[in-house]
Amino acid sequence: MSFSDLRFIFYALPVFVLLHTVMPSKARNALLFLGSLAIYAFGAGLEAAGILLGLTLINYLFGRWMSHEEKSMRRAFLGLALSLNFGALFFFKYLSFLLGVLDPIIGTDFSFLHIAMPLGVSFYLFQMIAYLIDVCHGTVEAEDNLIDFGAFVSAFPQLTMGPILRYGDVRAALKERKPGREDIEQGFQLFSIGLAFKVLLADQLAYLWVVLERIGFDYISTPLAWLGAVGYSLQLYFDFQGYSLMAVGLGRMLALPVARNFDEPYLSRSVSDFYRRWHMTLGSWFRDYLYIPLGGSRNGTGRTLLSLAVVWLLTGLWHGPTPNYLIWGGVLFVFIALEKLFLRRAFGKLKVLPHIYCIFVIVQTWIVFRIDNISDLAAYFRRLYPFFGDDSAINHGDFVKYLGSYWWLFAIGIFLCLPWPRRWYERARGNALVWIPLFVFFWVSIYFLSTGSGSAFLYFRF
Repeated sequence: MSFSDLRFIFYALPVFVLLHTVMPSKARNALLFLGSLAIYAFGAGLEAAGILLGLTLINYLFGRWMSHEEKSMRRAFLGLALSLNFGALFFFKYLSFLLGVLDPIIGTDFSFLHIAMPLGVSFYLFQMIAYLIDVCHGTVEAEDNLIDFGAFVSAFPQLTMGPILRYGDVRAALKERKPGREDIEQGFQLFSIGLAFKVLLADQLAYLWVVLERIGFDYISTPLAWLGAVGYSLQLYFDFQGYSLMAVGLGRMLALPVARNFDEPYLSRSVSDFYRRWHMTLGSWFRDYLYIPLGGSRNGTGRTLLSLAVVWLLTGLWHGPTPNYLIWGGVLFVFIALEKLFLRRAFGKLKVLPHIYCIFVIVQTWIVFRIDNISDLAAYFRRLYPFFGDDSAINHGDFVKYLGSYWWLFAIGIFLCLPWPRRWYERARGNALVWIPLFVFFWVSIYFLSTGSGSAFLYFRF
């Protein structure tokens, strides 16, 4: 069930928070585990909930087995567990695509085989994989209590789109949570801000991209193509940032520390800096469990570039099997490699140019991220750079038309990407006056949702 679903906001959430607050401390994890499974099943289906429950039990058992073995046996168990987890990820996320590619090549027909990807499988499998690696290395102790482990894995604030939690960061809170009035109030504030980001900004900006698709990428002007690229960059940010703020707010209501996932990424000075600030928990997962074990930056330039290439190609593949994600990951690797080799030194102490460079690159990579059809992707870049095409767009006045409709959303979005709104909120959130605009934003968001103006979170497909 989506956080922006009215049934979640007005039924599931109030009932859950009320029960969680009045329930004895020892019973809260059982409520969190079973209640989260129920919420997940309502939105994703009983089959997906059964898969989540089965994978939770399997990984719990592997953690327990590793905790009683010597180092060599722990590694053997870890290898088997990783094979099962990555095998499950491949089966649900990539097998259908692979069979579709193979059908015309080997003359088979697998159209009868329909594999539905469970909602959030990429996120919760990565979370359990990190737990097992930490147990194997002795970073955390294996969890003895199945209910507590299940609460960690399936906690609904982060289940379907992250952030990807580390067990060592939440274990103490899981064992003893005492949510108070301040937790619920501040949690609801963050939830309301995230809801407004999603419904009032991301969903409204989404209409611009719908318009571009309806017109056809071959027929938009170059200025409109750039406007669409910036618009999608803002839409994606406020869609995912909105969800992440809602997740942090829900965690706060339950006294559960849900990690922050964004740190003003559009203020970055480089592409590598951008991805230290964007989707921070996924980036730290790849850094700690792949980049550093591969050697990181400790073994010379060649090894560093190889490690980066593996990380970014797998990051692209994590998002999906279509070629655009691999191209997206490959392009990011090229720019990050160039930064390490040349650009970081060239930019030196420059203040403005690095920011312009970063935004210029990131906005275009989001287009690669968005368009999964290669011919459509090529058409869009022909519009961005018309001197590479054989013709020119005919709608020369389209930019003025759509800028006139969307300029105020762009202005608000760009302003909210700056550090000042967040700093003001962190200073003023204890002030009762903060509740007035939040009250308005919340109910305006509810109005938009009630009229069918909302849409699914973009990261739900991952």
